[in-house]
Amino acid sequence: MPKVIAVIQHNEKEFLDLLDSIDYEIAEIIKYNPKRLNTRYYVGHGKLDKIKEAVKNSNADLVVIDGFLKSSQWFLLEKEIGVPVMDRVRLILEIFASHARSREAMLQVEYARLKYEIPRLRELIHRAKLKEHPGFMAGGEYKVDDYYEMICRRLSRIRKKIEKIKKERYERRKRRRREGYILVGIAGYTNCGKSTLLHALTGKDVIIEGRMFSTLSTRTSKVGKDRILITDTVGFVAGMPPWLIKAFEPTLEEIYESDVVLLLMDGSDDVPLFKKKMDTVMEYISPHIKGALIPVINKIDIANDLDVKKELASHIGEPILISAKNGTGLDELVERIKSEGGLVTEIVLNPSAECFRYIERFGRILSIEYDDSTVVKFQIRRGYLKGLKNVCGTSSGKDALR
Repeated sequence: MPKVIAVIQHNEKEFLDLLDSIDYEIAEIIKYNPKRLNTRYYVGHGKLDKIKEAVKNSNADLVVIDGFLKSSQWFLLEKEIGVPVMDRVRLILEIFASHARSREAMLQVEYARLKYEIPRLRELIHRAKLKEHPGFMAGGEYKVDDYYEMICRRLSRIRKKIEKIKKERYERRKRRRREGYILVGIAGYTNCGKSTLLHALTGKDVIIEGRMFSTLSTRTSKVGKDRILITDTVGFVAGMPPWLIKAFEPTLEEIYESDVVLLLMDGSDDVPLFKKKMDTVMEYISPHIKGALIPVINKIDIANDLDVKKELASHIGEPILISAKNGTGLDELVERIKSEGGLVTEIVLNPSAECFRYIERFGRILSIEYDDSTVVKFQIRRGYLKGLKNVCGTSSGKDALR
């Protein structure tokens, strides 16, 4: 387990949670003021001396800084400190890499890591020309510029594979819509309970961990007997750069292209943190989503100041309050999904065989009663009513869609 010096801002909990997600041993925590940064080394000279001393005293393997380093700052810090230096983005990428299991997730993580390396390789090329860094990769096995070209070629190949994945996902969504399903995506800050909600709504056996970014691949499952497919995907965190979001576009399109998006929020957070996380996720998803957006406040069994949080969430839409863990509010949530997704309940009298097959194919039969007439009660998406009326209208005239 690597021993690290954690250089953090004032809000240390989230960054320490990130470090815990990858099982780093924290040798020492050094706090810095993000309002007093050094353009050359990112941290000031006094703080730099303190980091060097901490590395020496603890024999640390790594320094992890809760910030975003320019390539020149990264190079100079490593030169001064004498051990590898990692910033917040690189830490997130390492967590992604450790949690990636599917081929798709691995491709997206590799693409993001290579994109991260590009400016650092440019810096190394610049330093090599200045005779400050003559080689790279195992003592000069590759020249830096050769390695840079190799990365560019690899990025091109991965982009083509990612585009293929996007097309496959598009066709899958189109097919599911043709079959009458409401597509629902869960969006939220990392570790807000998305996997727990997926399990609670669908019964799907998913890995539920109290760690950040435990889900990287999409997971889709059916909600009971209803024609609702719900998808859980990667969570968001503050400060994710655009190119990192772009790398996970095939996965995030499962949210963007959904008929209904559940914006899941952790009700156990204090009010300022609750608002910060809500605003962060909205900043990422609001320019892209095409479906209805339902704010969902989770963990109400351990939440405080719910009235304040409801008011904050109401600027997005009428919030639903739930506890995914104990099932509170889930029935109301499912009914809201049906309403926003255009699911309607109808009755047909004396349906023909063709009409009955249409309902079974694109909807869900709720009940069949036999008296003077056969009465079929069913649910179907509003967009299929016209086709249903056409089908029912072709019968012997005894059908009546009400």
